[in-house]
Amino acid sequence: MQALWPLGGPAEPNAPGHELPAVVGVADLRATNAAAILAAVRSTDPHPRLSTLAEATKLSRPTVEAIVEELTDCGLIEVAPAVSARGQRSPGRPARRFRFRPHAGFVVGVDVRPRSVSACLADLDGRVVAVERRSVRADLGGQARARAVTAVVRRAIDSSGADARRVWAATIGTPGLVNRSNTRIRQADNLKGWAEADVVTTLRDALGCPVAVENDANLAALGEQWRGVGGSADEMVFVLLGERLGAGIITGGRLLRGHRGAAGEIGFIRFPGSTSSQPGLEPLVENVENHGADLVRSAGADIVRGAASGDPEAVAAITSYGRRLAAGIAPVLLALDPALVVLGTSLFAAPDLLPAGELLLSAAEEEAGSLLVDLPQWRLSSLGDEAVITGAVRFALSSVEEVLRTRPTLLPARGR
Repeated sequence: MQALWPLGGPAEPNAPGHELPAVVGVADLRATNAAAILAAVRSTDPHPRLSTLAEATKLSRPTVEAIVEELTDCGLIEVAPAVSARGQRSPGRPARRFRFRPHAGFVVGVDVRPRSVSACLADLDGRVVAVERRSVRADLGGQARARAVTAVVRRAIDSSGADARRVWAATIGTPGLVNRSNTRIRQADNLKGWAEADVVTTLRDALGCPVAVENDANLAALGEQWRGVGGSADEMVFVLLGERLGAGIITGGRLLRGHRGAAGEIGFIRFPGSTSSQPGLEPLVENVENHGADLVRSAGADIVRGAASGDPEAVAAITSYGRRLAAGIAPVLLALDPALVVLGTSLFAAPDLLPAGELLLSAAEEEAGSLLVDLPQWRLSSLGDEAVITGAVRFALSSVEEVLRTRPTLLPARGR
């Protein structure tokens, strides 16, 4: 099965002068009919009978019967259990009803960070089946990190008891720049040797299914749009406050990736008032050059805890951070005019730290109010630490859904 990633870059067009004519063969027509019947099974409530499917698709009863048997044989649908009719008289055997089997196949989402790798196995309805996490060294080499990705994914599959041959797509979320075809990492400054590791090929060889890689902030935006606070917003900017600042941009309801896939790389902005020689927003702890990375993270967490408990110095630090963030990204917001800005970070994952998150949000919103023409709504991510991996599942699922909408009986062949 050739991979198509509807949430990523556009499909490559045919070369000029070599466009293929539109030809519909018998197999294509049968695949289209199978897709229509499967869609009717998934969307009809309660579970439909054959007569309901024939009416919904405008296909003949014999055609529907034949395709339903094919979809049943390949495991995409099954006969639904009969509803109890206790106390009711029935003249004969009740008509069969059919339902979709979400566990007919699976997708995998991966979240790669400097110090951890997480993998989520989800079914065809996007429900989580298994999650595995593993801590890794920040200085781990690219090939070793790629092997860690494969190991964590295999552990998630094994722990679920799922057939690995029925994993139909996987997406890896990562810091850094990713090419337009979602096949290679172009640049990842904070992960040693990661751009040269070719993790897509490594995982694809291990799973035998299409694999994509995408920027973590982009996936966080997709996750928030799918399962978080961004569901009603077609124009949204998701700001990922990680070790390096990044943004995922939704415009027209779709992910904006840019000419070479680098849209949203706000970590390269020279923020106003910065005294650092490096681009990006200076962290909560000043004089980073004089501290180790672990000490900086620990001190930042202390500030968040202090702000949540009302410590004046910590409150001032969080407020300053929020204002500097808004001032730095204001030109981006002016250019995009989003309806919603979502701030996502794992710093406020614990419920008792939420006051610090709200303080950051309020400071950023207040500062932006004096810099923008039309004010977007500002929200904290409701997915928190799970935004990236949720978006990775969504990205992988989009490829499978494209096949389910067009030629569904091709998918289960790998699992037989």
